[in-house]
Amino acid sequence: MELWLVLLLYAAGLSLIIAEAFMPGVVMGIAGVALLATAVVFGFRHHWALGAGQVSLALFVGPASIVIGIRRLTLRSTLGGGGSFAQDYSAFAGKEGEANTELRPAGIVTIEGRKVDVVTAGEMVERGRRVRVVRVEGNRIVVRAV
Repeated sequence: MELWLVLLLYAAGLSLIIAEAFMPGVVMGIAGVALLATAVVFGFRHHWALGAGQVSLALFVGPASIVIGIRRLTLRSTLGGGGSFAQDYSAFAGKEGEANTELRPAGIVTIEGRKVDVVTAGEMVERGRRVRVVRVEGNRIVVRAV
């Protein structure tokens, strides 16, 4: 087989394996591995150094593309570094704010310029009334009308 055809098969196989990392699917990966294997076999038939170089490069690019693919599939980057969605609302304890919506018993209140979801202890509070945070339980803020 011609040298240019061996190199073309090899480049196509590597391209498919790298593409698999960015567009996960089975077909491109299998086709890429098949093209690489074919190119390596013909590379060794052409010259032992060419085949050894192809194997060396494939042993680096294959695992690197798998690592890149796994990192792209995880949600860590999408969620801003992973971790918990829970926030610390304990600083709002005892603070006062204004109801942006009617609290029946849940709604939105602005406390120190920040809009937060709150609940009342059961009573209804009209929009625009002042409220005070009486309790913070995790991500639940309980308010009462002032």
